[in-house]
Amino acid sequence: MSSRPTNNQAPPNLPSRDKSLLQRFMAVAKSLQFAWFTGHSIVLVSSILYLFKMSEFYYRLVYLGVIESFGIIIYQQFFTRNEPLQTQDAATTKASITSRISGLLKSEDVLYLVLANFWLFTPRFSFSLIPFFAFAVFHVLIYVEKVLLPKVFHLSSKDSSKVLRFIDRFVVQYNDLCMHWVGTAELLIFIFVLFRAILCFRRSWIILVVYSIFIKLRYENSKYMKAAFAQWRVRMDGIISHPSVPPYVKRAYNAAKTGLVHLSEYRLSGVPQVAKKQI
Repeated sequence: MSSRPTNNQAPPNLPSRDKSLLQRFMAVAKSLQFAWFTGHSIVLVSSILYLFKMSEFYYRLVYLGVIESFGIIIYQQFFTRNEPLQTQDAATTKASITSRISGLLKSEDVLYLVLANFWLFTPRFSFSLIPFFAFAVFHVLIYVEKVLLPKVFHLSSKDSSKVLRFIDRFVVQYNDLCMHWVGTAELLIFIFVLFRAILCFRRSWIILVVYSIFIKLRYENSKYMKAAFAQWRVRMDGIISHPSVPPYVKRAYNAAKTGLVHLSEYRLSGVPQVAKKQI
């Protein structure tokens, strides 16, 4: 799952209990982290409204929320923590630029931000909302648990809050599983994109090319996408191995599988990272 924003300074103390609810909320709302939370809240609410109304407005609003939340993450990761390039010598500047570009290519946040911009300016494709809705659900819950309830409503685990316990159990139990679902959903989306291209939907071939690159980069850098591919391969092997499947279909399947294996050897995002940050 995409990262959460972190404060560059030490986190402030919890608001004192003599402050009003509005004052405590306004103190929290001034942070960049709250803007990130607002973006995910827009995604969550707009996705639900779109499900019932199928409105173009809510569809586009979802992606504006995605751009806001992921844009904040990328800003913090790549533009606020590094030494300014103007203060570095030529060799250091070149190495720093190379490192930043490599980091951008390997960052899932950058990948999803680019994809969100792409979906925003292409014809509506409702299934594309699924991964972003899943991210929004967990990010909103985590923010509510870690920030909103403790700092605004003074609820904490020490108070044995049932709400906090429920959110914590839900996130712990389903977060990893949800990431596997997202990987599977993204592969299903690719199948839909492929069929749309075959049927010559508007801009469908451009969408197919861009989404294929997205899937390739996701496969290179996501254990969940690798697991989804492996699961699909096992299931397809079982289906194709059935005696009723014609030999020419088996040959075509094996050729396609071999081609995908060879394709996986070529990396678009450079050398794989030795250790990936757990999100």
